[in-house]
Amino acid sequence: FTVHSLSGCPRATSAMKKAKLSGEQMLTIKQRASNGIENDEEIKQLDEEIKELNESNSQMEADMIKLRTQITTMESNLKTIEEENKVIEQQNESLLHELANLSQSLIHSLANIQLPHMEPINEQNFDAYVTTLTDMYTNQDRYQSPENKALLENIKQAVRGIQV
Repeated sequence: FTVHSLSGCPRATSAMKKAKLSGEQMLTIKQRASNGIENDEEIKQLDEEIKELNESNSQMEADMIKLRTQITTMESNLKTIEEENKVIEQQNESLLHELANLSQSLIHSLANIQLPHMEPINEQNFDAYVTTLTDMYTNQDRYQSPENKALLENIKQAVRGIQV
């Protein structure tokens, strides 16, 4: 028994029948193949999106670093300002203390000198007394009478020893 072609061989015929793919199987293979191509496109698109996200993340990280630097600078400036304010407050307290001492010295020195139409100087009328004195010295031309000149001279003598 000699076989010249595979088509006449019963074993080959059954193998070929088994090897033949149905239309449905062919469609499945084609879909898988096209899915593979589509998946390649999706993978390329995903890679591109990942690249864009990485760039965006890098930019956001750079922005955050800038923001942290700005915040640190602002905090440092605020601390400096607070320290300067403390120094200014201490200077103000010192000046207020000096002013209180000066006021007490002025009250003590002028206690025996009475201005016209005023009570003797004390803490309650201190501002009014100083305003009247300032007016008398600024407008000396209005206070030309001998009594006023003597009064101004007495005031000068009384306050001469006050250290400012």
